[in-house]
Amino acid sequence: MIEVDMAAADRAAKLLEGIPQGIEKATMFAINRAILAARTSAVKSIRETYMIKASDLKASMTMKKAGISHLRASLVTRGAPIDLQKFKVKISRDGVNAQVKRSGGGALPHSFFVTTGNMGIFHRTTSARTPLQREFGPSLPQMMGNEEVMSKVQARASAVLEERMLHEAEAVLGGYIT
Repeated sequence: MIEVDMAAADRAAKLLEGIPQGIEKATMFAINRAILAARTSAVKSIRETYMIKASDLKASMTMKKAGISHLRASLVTRGAPIDLQKFKVKISRDGVNAQVKRSGGGALPHSFFVTTGNMGIFHRTTSARTPLQREFGPSLPQMMGNEEVMSKVQARASAVLEERMLHEAEAVLGGYIT
């Protein structure tokens, strides 16, 4: 949930008093800009800690934008643990080295890379040949649930919402948005 200083919204409402659906349009556009900024901030914050590509993160995020009749937007992260291949992995004759977080990483003993069929990094669960287990990193909701990431996302979204509210009101007032 994002908290907003109502001073900017009050100024925008006073500017757009005589325009039909003016405040709704301005609020909708400001909310949509804020949710885009929240997604960008989330991706950047996660990438400060984890070794994963931005495109892999954005693919697992669902953004629902605001409309005039419903002035709310959401950014939803869902997903299972992410395949270890999506993180920084080096494969050599000596074995597999993986780095999930920027602060750590290292060798994965008894792990190997399978190139045929279902490609990925696996390890044997027993001394027998067949029970193989795939190696995974954390899921996107786990990475997003970090307190530091959430505080950065909320701060950026509220700052953009307050900043854009007056800008969008002026755009509606000037006739740029009809």
